[in-house]
Amino acid sequence: MILYFSATGNSKYCAEYISSRTSDEIISLNDMMKTGVCSVNCEGAERLGIVAPVYDWDLAYAVSEFLERVSFENLPDTCYVYGVFTCGSNGGRADETLRDILGRKGITLNAAFTVSMPDNYVLMFRTASPDRKAEHLAKADDTLSEFAEDIAAKKDVQKMTRKPSRFFVRLIRKFFMPSQRKVKGFSVNDNCIGCGLCEQVCPMNIITLKDKRPVWTRDECACCLGCLHRCPKQAINRGKSAKNGRYINPNVKL
Repeated sequence: MILYFSATGNSKYCAEYISSRTSDEIISLNDMMKTGVCSVNCEGAERLGIVAPVYDWDLAYAVSEFLERVSFENLPDTCYVYGVFTCGSNGGRADETLRDILGRKGITLNAAFTVSMPDNYVLMFRTASPDRKAEHLAKADDTLSEFAEDIAAKKDVQKMTRKPSRFFVRLIRKFFMPSQRKVKGFSVNDNCIGCGLCEQVCPMNIITLKDKRPVWTRDECACCLGCLHRCPKQAINRGKSAKNGRYINPNVKL
């Protein structure tokens, strides 16, 4: 069983890749969040994987908060549990956060992996050129091939990138997270066609259409930027994102 959170397709691609090697079922955490489902029946599961992105050198805010609430029903004592963390370059301390969350539920994290994928954080960075994205995705496939073998064989391994200091990560989270959860910075231009896709993909259910235009209703943003990247008309912006491009993993169907 593989639980994944994905806004632009990177983590979904990793989940599907691993599933293709293990035949494990994949389940969308986005869908669970959106519908309010907070339990997973793990009866008979040989493996339990959590595949999620890294924000500010730690596990994505919404994912860590949601996993605190999730109950893993009928999880076998022998189940192999692992985390795969997608990032632009550094997985930070996401594995430690996941290990702590699961530990409070009496679950041991057996393995952790970092997969570098094309960066989609257009609030600060411009998306890479098509050639650079293709190169990055090809390298990710090589990494995933190795990791999928480890996961299929249930190896207890830690294959994370070099970790920043705990103090630095806490500092970044303390000052970045509150502002990123706020929705004030979102805007919608005249390209909007009122299709409602942004409302459909928001895992936090904080987008609603008013007069056929999206309105962000609460300061509980997941900062996944799914609404922004997946808008078919690039009508949604936040801060300086308009000049930094858009990104959707070309190898998955969202």
